[in-house]
Formats: sequence, C-alpha cells, structure tokens
Amino acid sequence: MLARRLILALAIATPAMIACMMPGAPPAAGQRSDDASVKSIIAVRTNNHPRIDGLLSDAAWQRAPLVGGFITYSPEDGKAPSESTAFQVAYDDQALYVAMRMYDSQPDKIASRITRRDREQEADEAYVVIDSYHDHQTAYRFMVYASGTQRDVYYYNDTSSDASWDAVWESATAITKDGWTAEFRIPFDCLRFASGEKPVWGIAAGRYLSRKQEASRWPYIPESSGGFVSGLAHLQGLQNLRPPRQLELLPYGVSYRETKPEHPGGADQEDLVGNAGLDLRYGITPNITLTGTFNPDFGQVEADETVLNLSAFETFYPEKRPFFLEGSDIFGTRFNLFYSRRIGRAPSLRVPDAAYFTDMPTATTILGAAKVTGKTQGGTTIGILEAATQRERAKYADSQGASHQAVVEPEANYFVGRLKRDVLRNSYVGLMATAANQKTLNPAYTGGADWILRFHNGDFATYGQVLGSSTAPDQRGWGGFGRLAKEGGQNFRAYIETQYLDPKVDLNRIGFLTRNSLEEYTAWAQYRTTKKWWIVQRSWNGIYADRTEDLDGLMQNYGCDLESDIQLTNFWTADVGGWVDFGKTYFDWETRGGPPVPIPLGQSWRVGFITDQRKWWTLNPLAGGGDSWDGHFNSYDIEISLKPKSNVELSLEPSFRTERHISRWLKAIIDTSGNRQDIFGEQYNRRLQMTLRGTFTFSRDLTLQVYAQPFIAAVDYRRFKRLLPSETYEYVDKTVYDEAVERPDFNWKSFNSNVVLRWEYRPGSTLYLVWTQAREAHDTYGTLKLDRDLGGVFDAAAGNTFLVKANYRLMM
Repeated sequence: MLARRLILALAIATPAMIACMMPGAPPAAGQRSDDASVKSIIAVRTNNHPRIDGLLSDAAWQRAPLVGGFITYSPEDGKAPSESTAFQVAYDDQALYVAMRMYDSQPDKIASRITRRDREQEADEAYVVIDSYHDHQTAYRFMVYASGTQRDVYYYNDTSSDASWDAVWESATAITKDGWTAEFRIPFDCLRFASGEKPVWGIAAGRYLSRKQEASRWPYIPESSGGFVSGLAHLQGLQNLRPPRQLELLPYGVSYRETKPEHPGGADQEDLVGNAGLDLRYGITPNITLTGTFNPDFGQVEADETVLNLSAFETFYPEKRPFFLEGSDIFGTRFNLFYSRRIGRAPSLRVPDAAYFTDMPTATTILGAAKVTGKTQGGTTIGILEAATQRERAKYADSQGASHQAVVEPEANYFVGRLKRDVLRNSYVGLMATAANQKTLNPAYTGGADWILRFHNGDFATYGQVLGSSTAPDQRGWGGFGRLAKEGGQNFRAYIETQYLDPKVDLNRIGFLTRNSLEEYTAWAQYRTTKKWWIVQRSWNGIYADRTEDLDGLMQNYGCDLESDIQLTNFWTADVGGWVDFGKTYFDWETRGGPPVPIPLGQSWRVGFITDQRKWWTLNPLAGGGDSWDGHFNSYDIEISLKPKSNVELSLEPSFRTERHISRWLKAIIDTSGNRQDIFGEQYNRRLQMTLRGTFTFSRDLTLQVYAQPFIAAVDYRRFKRLLPSETYEYVDKTVYDEAVERPDFNWKSFNSNVVLRWEYRPGSTLYLVWTQAREAHDTYGTLKLDRDLGGVFDAAAGNTFLVKANYRLMM
C-alpha cells in the first residue's frame, strides 16, 4: 500500500529529525537577533510608570521613540493606509507599556461599539503582538477596541491561534479631536520569557479601521508570506529583565439550586448544593509554570448545541472549560491523542437491569488536575498533565420497582506528556505520550512523533505524525500522516497529503478518532487574488480532491470539492461550491459489523453570501442540496445579526434540513436458515432548529449573555428492505420486519437555554449569576408539525439550575 510505505518512510526519517532535540543541538535560527534587515523599535525604561488612562500625557511617552509607517494588508495588500498610526514602547521591572495613536480625519465616525471581553466585534481596534520567547513560533496578541473592550489571543506554530487564551492586563482608550488613542500595561507575569541582560523580543502593532474595513500593521508582513510570528520586528532596549515567579491563587465558592423533572418512581427532585475549589498557578522556573485545579467547577459554561447524530460515529464537542483550554495548543496534534472532554465526561457504563434512574450523575467528578507547561531557553517546549476522577454511582429501580445502586463510572487516572523542540527558523519536532488507567478496564496507551518543518522563509513546509496505540495485549495498532505544502506566494497555494490507520489503532480512551482501517490521499490547491479588479476586492478559488479506501480495498470516498469565495468592493462576500463523486463508494460501518453498504454516484451544491458587516444588521443565508447516500437532501440556513445599539448584540440562526429516500440500517436479524439479514428503511428526516444569542454590555466589566436553542427532529422510515449479497436491496413485508411492532419512527424535541450575568469586579476576579434550563420530549411518530412540536417541548418538564459563583484572584 502506497500510503503505508510513505508513512513508514517518514517514520524512518523521524529519528534523524528528533536528534535535533538532543542537548548540544544549535539554537534555533529564530533566537538570533543580528539580522540588520529586520525593522526594530526601542523600548525605554521608566522609573515612573504611565498612568493607564488612554491620554498619553505621561513623561515616558515624551521620551519613547514614536514609530509609524504602517502598511495595509486588507482589503488591499501593501498600500499606504488612508489614516496614519504610530506607537511607542516603555517598560519597568513589572510590565511592558505600549501607547498607540490612531489618527483619524473623521473622529466622529470612529466605530466605538462595546461588548463583553474576548468577543469579536465589528469596531475600530488596535493591537500589539509580543514574541517574548523570540522563537518565531509563539506570540501573545493584546487587542483593544476603541470602546475599551479587551481581547487576547495566543499564537503557536507561527500561524495558528488560540482565542481561548486569557491574561490579566490593563488598557484604556480615549477618543480625541485627532482620532483615538490606546494605552496598554502588559504585566510580565502574562508573558513567558528567559532572563537576559539585553534580550531581544519580537513585536508588531496593528490597527483596524472599521468603516473602511482597512487593516494595517507595522512591520509589513505581506499576504504572500507563509508565516506570521516569524515576520515580526525586533523589540530592543530591554535590559536586565527577571521573569516573575509569583504564586497566583484563584479560590472559588459556588452555590446552586437544581431541580430535575419527575421520574417514573417519584416526583420532581430539588437539590441545594454548595461547593468550593481552587485554581493555582506557580512559576517553577522563569520559563516553566505549574497550573493546578482542585475540585474544579464548570457551572457557568454555555451548554453544548443540540446535535442529531444518526451515524455510527461519536459526536465531537469543543472544549469550553478554562483549565483545559489554557495551553491546549501544546498538546494539540493532527491526530487527537488528547481529547480533554474525556476527563469529567458523563458516566459511560450501562446498567442492564435499570428500568429508570432515580439519581444519575450528569458528569464525572474531577478530584484534581495539574499541568506543567513552558519552554526552556534552548527552545524545548514541555507539557505534562495529570488528572484524577472519582468513582460515580447511580441509584435506579428495576422492572419490579426495587431500588439499587451501581457504579456507572470507575475511578480513573489520566496522564499526557508532550515534548517539542524548535528547529530551523520556525519549525519543530515533537514527541507525545498518553495513558488512561481505569479500574475494571485494560490500561490504554498512545504515543508518537510529529513535526512541522518550514523552508524558504516559510513558503514551503512538510507536516507529519506517526503514532501507535495499545488498549489490550492483542490490540496494538499504528498509523500516521504526511503532508507537503506550499504555504506562501502571492496567488497560488497547495498541498498533497496521505494518511494510514491500521484496524487496531484506537485513541478513544483519552483521545478522539472517528474511525480506523483506512488509507487516504488528498490534494488541495487554491488560486487567490488580493488586488482589486472590476467589482471584486479579493477572491479565494480552490479545489479539494480526496480518495479514501478501507484496508479491504473498498472505496470510502472518491471525488472533489470546488469552492469560490469572492469579496466584492461593497464588502459583501459570496460563497459558491459543490462536491462531485468520481466513482461508486461504500460505507463499511453502517451495519455495525455486517456487510458494507453501497453508495451510488452523487453530487451536491451550496451557495451563500454575507452582507456588509459594518452595518448594524447583517444577513448570512446559505442553501444547499443534492445527493446524500442513495437519497437526496436540502438545507436552508440563515444567520441574522442585529446591533441596534452600541452595547447590544442579537443574533437569530434558523436552520431547516430535509433528507428523503435514504436507506439507513435499522437492525440485523437471523432468518430461519441461520443467515444474517440486514434490514434497512428509507428514511425521511426533517430537522428544524433555532439558535438565539444576545449580549447586553452594561460596562466593560458587566455583561449579560442569553442563549436559547429549540430543536425538533422527525424521522420517518418507509419501504423496508434487506441488503442482498449482490449489493442491491429487496423489499420485505411485515413478516420480516413489522413496523407496528418495531416502531422505528421518532420525534425528538428539546429546548436548552442559559442566562449568564458576568461581573469582573476586580481584574481577574469574577462573579457569575447563572440560570440554565433544559427540556426534552420523545414521541414515536415521525412527522414534524411546528405548532404541535413547539408546544410539546414546552409542555415537557424542565430541569433548572440556578447558580451563584465567585472567584478571587490572589497574587503572592
């Protein structure tokens, strides 16, 4: 198999690359600061730190050099901006200070919308980017809107970003007769860096002018560049910095009242619960940080969106818990060896004799978790995570009404270890290992090596990963992927990729893997334009091709996708695309261990657009349709965003999807001859959902968030049939499959909502007031009627949680 041979070749080459990680390897080129062609700015030391008020009248700003010469990168690349910008840098022993001056000939038109912290908003913005390791791969971005609202982002692998990263820093803005100004105070405990007499850091500053959708920055990093952090300028003038090794404590207290709908054996339940816990952060060394959490609580997290999953595969949900989000990039690889939502998940063991549960935990209690993360001065990144969860029990009644208890999740211990070494200018090679040890189950181990190697100033790159897993003595497997990519260039970008997974590789005890036993080849190419022509501002035109087989030689996917995104000069954006099959394919997991299901040739299409996001209203409709398996689908979505006031944001996202004539597996039966018969029904599926979100910002530190999602799905099965060895279907009568007895149709409706009042009463310390409600109803009919089903879901008993939580940040 070609893919397997390619991955093996990469695996053989990997030890040579890992040799670069050994002590004595030369420092990464990104650590040098002697390139005279790189722009630089001088930071001045101040004994009297500036007052963070946005007025820029302090003595430090009279001494610090003022640097301008910003260049646009959007909507046109490489042009002089319509309005000029300049910035300055100062520092003392505790923090870095940045002053930015955004000149504007029409200050009355500055878009100064206020929103909650870390929320993207269409408004005037200023930012500074700091590469304090000066490794040309990682950086911290601090952003402030003209209204004063803050955002922060962490960059890794040169171009990737993590918007979940949070830091405690200060900023202030002011609108003046000449435009507006922004002032930043970035404490050194926000940054990670090595001690040094005269360190050189990477730096950039940028501005977004909303009414013209004009983005500019210093230094100029052309859109044709394959990197971002590797293109930063130099921050010089720093002297004798000592990274703080402070202990940060974040104790919390929480009290909540929870009501649960009645169950068959009793009435509604109501619990009043109090709890407390602690998060901590300690600088073990100037570059290495210990982060811990004891008895963590995640009660303020927004609920997951409702998903109707009729496939044989698990649904992937994004992480939302702060402890696991921070530093998650260190543990991230192409294959998800670490899926943090395995820790603290809902109990997973079944209780066969349970007629109903009188008390079932909704999540597994995390007794404690700790992480050690950081980067050495020599360019080696380390990450170690350890977590322990307790045994969970459920109370239930059997068919006779007798009460019992059962373990629904054994106690467990999880470990993740990560090591990365910088090589070349902005590249790395890495190792990773995981372990999941749980009582009553075999231990599960995974491990592997991965790399990103960039060449020719980041224009070209190779990516790869080789991994193995062991979940039982006879269940050991391996896999991997490799990619060659052209990531830089004015117009053309592309990659080719292959991956291989053998039948025994399994990551799902602590990682996430949709399926194994496959061999895949993919290719992607894009031609983009960044210069304005006719009514087109810029465009992205791409083709993606995929060929996937299982290891028995059955084609799983074979076709290509064409897509074109076009931004017009009125700042509307259109999206047109479609998929075309090249050959017949099969799905080998549909029958849960039975024969593969044939899927005929098909094609699909999609079209949508987004209106000018500078307006107080925005529309984003999207429609699609085409073939789905041996049937057809149509989908219609629209997002309506409203900003009636500078501090109010509302969005409404209705979505409707229909699927018809799709043959889906229902069950396997054994006939009188002892042969397996796989029974299918032609599925008619209708789904309607509505997601509503609202953000009301009373001040920079006080916000109210509202979320609600009603969801209705109706699935009707008709024309029952069995799959024949000739890969055709034969219809059956009710003597083989009796719909009246089996009752496969269903109607599922739910309503989930939460309201969160968040008050940051002092920097890093927050009070939450939360109300969460969940309703759910199931019926055995497969029709969808809006008035009946909406009424049905609101007639269903509701589970409510009322929560008050406060934490307090202590620095020691």
